[in-house]
Amino acid sequence: MGRAAELLAGVTLPRGVEVSAIDALTVPSRAMSLADVLQLVERVETLAAEAQPPDGVVISQGTDTLEETAYLFALMCGARLPVVLTGAMRPGAIAGSDGPANLAAAIAVAAQAEAAVLGPLLVFGDEIHAARWVTKVHTSRPAAFASPGAGPVGIVGEGRVRLWGAPAGPVLGRPRGLPHRVELLTMASGDDGRLAEAAGGYADGLVVAGMGGGHVPPAAARVLETLARRMPVVLASRCAAGPVLTNTYRGEGAESDLIAQGLLPVGNLQPLKARLRLIVGLGLGLAPAAIFPVD
Repeated sequence: MGRAAELLAGVTLPRGVEVSAIDALTVPSRAMSLADVLQLVERVETLAAEAQPPDGVVISQGTDTLEETAYLFALMCGARLPVVLTGAMRPGAIAGSDGPANLAAAIAVAAQAEAAVLGPLLVFGDEIHAARWVTKVHTSRPAAFASPGAGPVGIVGEGRVRLWGAPAGPVLGRPRGLPHRVELLTMASGDDGRLAEAAGGYADGLVVAGMGGGHVPPAAARVLETLARRMPVVLASRCAAGPVLTNTYRGEGAESDLIAQGLLPVGNLQPLKARLRLIVGLGLGLAPAAIFPVD
């Protein structure tokens, strides 16, 4: 019996739902590469293109990089069926294991055809989250995932799926590979831009997690403005919720100054996901302004 079949053995399936188990990858989530996720996307698109495609797909993996896998699916997967991701915070040998309940809820969501219009979803603790917003917010609690600034797009209760929320944005596309190097830099008090300058010597692009509404110290701002003339430099916020501002504060290092110097604001997109979006966009040969349109 494969690992996927073992996971299903402890799950009470929704009435009328049949599930086929596939062992796609056998690596811990901390070791998953971008190429591994690309392989999963290709696998799902192949299933969706079969003469008798499944009604939906559930992917179960470790939680370390679960949000990244979900967002990469949102960027690259063109399959027109529900794609639902889940996992567990408590292993099966520990009292109160949440794996079977999460998997059962994910299967219930994947069986709903209307879930497809919301794009890839992450189901955890009976909450349904859009890949665009979800993030891991706690290291060990069962309620480890949330969507700061947005909230869930649905819930699962008593085996019933209740969906709300707007449809996901368009897929960027699936590149042939993901070779571009993009560094993620978090700004802090007193940052003089040395790390950004060093990264600019080898990276294909930078994502800057600025303070507050998208601010950096003046010394760092001067370095970033220089780098923005020769590579994509994306401006996000290190805050858990709220968009990058565009025209509220002025002066060296403020968001309006940085944007005027060529940095690209990402709106509400989290820095971690802005990095993935830039990597995929560069892999497709898109212009930076097309990768990050006005949110």
